[in-house]
Amino acid sequence: MLMLKSQLIPENCDEWCVNATIINRAYYSAYLFCELWLEDVKKFKVKHPWDFKGDEERIGEHKQIREALDIFGEEQMKTELQKLFKLRKKADYDPFIDITSEEVTNAVHHMEKIFNHLKFD
Repeated sequence: MLMLKSQLIPENCDEWCVNATIINRAYYSAYLFCELWLEDVKKFKVKHPWDFKGDEERIGEHKQIREALDIFGEEQMKTELQKLFKLRKKADYDPFIDITSEEVTNAVHHMEKIFNHLKFD
């Protein structure tokens, strides 16, 4: 998508639309990759909202994944996912703030770092 983004911009839409989509897809790709890695390699499963009991503090699934990466010694991958998460929030919830080409490139770079680091043995 990044290499072809100029061809993907629909009529009556600016570059922001495509940049936001690339960042969103980079985040969710990395998030789901981390979730799969944690489940397959570390046997960790997120708790869904209905899995929490009574007064137990409810923690969102995305935060559980970041915390699990930290717990299993993948602090740098937690940081990479956190950076992607912040970019994704900006892309999804701040439509009036520009998304720079550098931020798009950074998002793809963070995703690639995660993909290249976490191994399924």
